[in-house]
Amino acid sequence: MRTALIACKTLEKEISHILGQEPAKIDVILYVPSGLHNTTSRLQEAVREQMRLLEGKGIERLLLCFGLCGNVVEGLVTGDYETVMPKADDCITLLLGSAERRRELDKTKRGYFLTEGWLQGEANLHKEYKDAVEMYGQEMADAIYREIFQGYEYLTLIDTGRPDYRAFVEKGKKIAEDFGLKPLSVKGEQSWLRDYLLQDIEDLQKQDKVVIYPPHSKMRFQDFIPSEEEK
Repeated sequence: MRTALIACKTLEKEISHILGQEPAKIDVILYVPSGLHNTTSRLQEAVREQMRLLEGKGIERLLLCFGLCGNVVEGLVTGDYETVMPKADDCITLLLGSAERRRELDKTKRGYFLTEGWLQGEANLHKEYKDAVEMYGQEMADAIYREIFQGYEYLTLIDTGRPDYRAFVEKGKKIAEDFGLKPLSVKGEQSWLRDYLLQDIEDLQKQDKVVIYPPHSKMRFQDFIPSEEEK
């Protein structure tokens, strides 16, 4: 089956790491800039443009590798191929392995999650913080960001299994200090993302971890809302 992957650039390092170790058969890989998450219309148009690039390429299955950030799925129309997408609210849930793990961490160690992919994105909260320091001065910037992170105790740094995680932790410690948070390292869980890239789609469907659309279907946000039993 000729397969394409369109993914958020936030996940590029994790995807490359897994594909470098596993025999996944993906013929075309395209990325969408992570900085578009704050503007739904721009994010959707970027995904549509990547989908248009697949026309006439004989693609039989498209793997969309996003969470529901920016309500990206609502109204997207699939092409001449089956389209699959993880049933995850955002990339953090996908990298932690389950919504249950995400909820447990939110309850027991309330933190703002950070991955290296987010840190290297075109727009991230730490870059915005440094811009605020330049514009308003250190004292005012600190006051603004202490208010933003009110209710958080930790900056939660997800270990996604990459060999350069230690260097990322050192960066994370400095960022946590700037935001008035405690750095907290947690182990990610790669099985969901790995199984997705290896296209164990039937298994993931049985676990209710993916939504599958036939060709020429309209995607809907409500298809990703968990049932009452899952909440």
